[in-house]
Amino acid sequence: MLYLAAGLIILWLIGRGQDIDLIWREFREANYFWIFLAALVILLSHIVRALRWNLLIESMGHPVHTGTTFNALMAGYLSNLAVPRLGELTRCLVLSKTSPTSFNALIGTVVAERVFDMLCLLLILFLTVTLQFGFLKDFLDRVFLIPMLSRGADYWMLLLFLGIAGLVVVTGLLLFLHNKLKSPTPDGFYGKLKRQLAGMKNGIKTIGRMEKKPLFLIYSTAIWILYFFSVYLCFFAIASTSHLSVASGITLLAVGSLGIVAPVPGGIGTYHFLTSITLTELYGIAAEPALSYAYIAHATQTAVIIAAGAIAWVFISLDRKKTENRAHSKPGLNK
Repeated sequence: MLYLAAGLIILWLIGRGQDIDLIWREFREANYFWIFLAALVILLSHIVRALRWNLLIESMGHPVHTGTTFNALMAGYLSNLAVPRLGELTRCLVLSKTSPTSFNALIGTVVAERVFDMLCLLLILFLTVTLQFGFLKDFLDRVFLIPMLSRGADYWMLLLFLGIAGLVVVTGLLLFLHNKLKSPTPDGFYGKLKRQLAGMKNGIKTIGRMEKKPLFLIYSTAIWILYFFSVYLCFFAIASTSHLSVASGITLLAVGSLGIVAPVPGGIGTYHFLTSITLTELYGIAAEPALSYAYIAHATQTAVIIAAGAIAWVFISLDRKKTENRAHSKPGLNK
């Protein structure tokens, strides 16, 4: 709830003082054909992500039907709208109930996925800044770097102390865990933790021992291309952003992705702030249409997750009921 409250406060702050009637008019007059296309692209990106996750799971010797993986993935995304990062646990828990792969190993595959995706995002950010450095330099200095430095200068001693203290605490915890995990009691807490970490490690290693690495790269590239088109197609939904270029779409993809990965449910507030400020400060779009675009793009992503996630939960419930019925119908169980 705290994270959701933070996102809603950000939404209120960026919408404060703007013409609400103009924002709603942008919604009413939007071309929903492009929004529908963007929604289809987003749905396709989730399907490709499920196919890519299957590659990691298959490398552990437990192939899973793509439909089952997709349902678990969408159930996880739906959970993320309630609590940030809960979706990673949810999708692994759901899939572990319908496949022989352990929950801990599945968590490891998700960690491997997330690390690779973060590297892809960093690459996109690097290319965006490098290829448009002259264009972006003034924007980055004015909106991000100078305000951060000016605020940090007033508290540099406190920030330095907190940084050193955090490093000492983390190092101490790691050393403590390392000693405890050397020879733990098998049935004790640290024995169970060691087995869980071993399962996660096995899942993380899947990205290295995977046989279809070229296909994994193809799927990953396709995911980010589809993400780009989900951003770019929404440009044409409102007149004020319909003239923006492909380069603008790449920039919005990079900036908006940072908003989505922020620790708030579904990127609420952070996505809208980063997207709207980029459109206004970098591309000269008026505040109201910039915020309207952010609302439309984010609402499209969220609507797909809610619709597909709800349907996925229905299929998960039906599959679970079938499994229970088969178990009860086996001879000898009711004796």
